[in-house]
Amino acid sequence: MPKVNTKKVTWEEVENWCKKLSEIILESKWMPDIIIAISRGGYVPARLICDLLVVGELVSIQITHWPSAAQMAKEAGVKHPLQCDLSIKKALIVDDIADTGDSIIIAKDHIWTYCRPKELKVATLQWISKVSKVKPDYYAEEVKEWIWYQYPWTRLEDIVGFIRKIIEEEKEIRSWDLDIISKKIIEYYGVEFDKWYYEKALNYLTEKGFLKREEGKYIR
Repeated sequence: MPKVNTKKVTWEEVENWCKKLSEIILESKWMPDIIIAISRGGYVPARLICDLLVVGELVSIQITHWPSAAQMAKEAGVKHPLQCDLSIKKALIVDDIADTGDSIIIAKDHIWTYCRPKELKVATLQWISKVSKVKPDYYAEEVKEWIWYQYPWTRLEDIVGFIRKIIEEEKEIRSWDLDIISKKIIEYYGVEFDKWYYEKALNYLTEKGFLKREEGKYIR
């Protein structure tokens, strides 16, 4: 078993979840006038939901919560706020996942305070019901056990975090290459990726001074 239960999400799955989510919203007979993406994870789903519901207005609010892949920050907060008059509009907040629920709680409070929408609801692709503090009004999939959803829009970023964590824990291994990294990703996370991503991630960590490049190897 991997150390971190991880699901590698495909673009096809994202599209199917968004279609399902849009159908659920349509069936509810409630239609938003504007969609608010919680960035950065909600950007892609929000744009797809805009298209599937034919909603022309899209804005965003950035909440900082996860500092690195599969690691939780101590606190969540508004990084880039939103302030506008939505008093005559029904607004739909869209995020990729409701895991702890903190991002949604903070976003809703901020939007009620600074935008004052006529109505406000929340939609996510996934709702991890066992741990989330809130239940979205709409969701495509209920997840009953915690899992790290590795979405395609965070692929390289997550892999950088995966590799950093692995190297920090595997202190007895000083020299790394693509093959070792590939095997350790499977061991830790139970998924695998194109080696292009591993190379880009290792190069990034080298540029940032976390690793050194010596004779084709990456040295910690």
